Amino acid sequence: MSNIPNRRKSRIKDATAVLAVETQAVEAECNQRMSKIRQTARIKDVLQLKDVKLSDRLRPYSLQIRALHQLETAAELRMREILDGHLVEMRAQRDLQGLEQLRSHFLHREWTYLKGVYPLLYRMAETESEKLLARLEHETDSRRRNRPGR
Repeated sequence: MSNIPNRRKSRIKDATAVLAVETQAVEAECNQRMSKIRQTARIKDVLQLKDVKLSDRLRPYSLQIRALHQLETAAELRMREILDGHLVEMRAQRDLQGLEQLRSHFLHREWTYLKGVYPLLYRMAETESEKLLARLEHETDSRRRNRPGR
């Protein structure tokens, strides 16, 4: 009978140790994913890397795992960097048709992944691309009007 209390104590320690080991494994995985996120060039890939599967035991502690928050922050930062690169690429366009094609490509093949998870980021990119399109349309119309021979 004296062994029963000891077994209970060891089980409690074992459960705590298992949580600690699982937490360390998740933190290591998050650090690995953050490294991959910094190197990826597509929003879809960033979103896939951002999602870490947690065991049922760890789920209640997800808010306490700092590496998960760091991973989320790194993913959002990288997505903003990728979006900024897309917008820079769009600003470099001087051809209206080329800009429309590029905008369509980004909207449907890159930014669409943001809609559900980061709707504000998606809307910001969409709005900025609309402004760029309107500006280029205005510049193109102005050039046509100012051409000699009209």
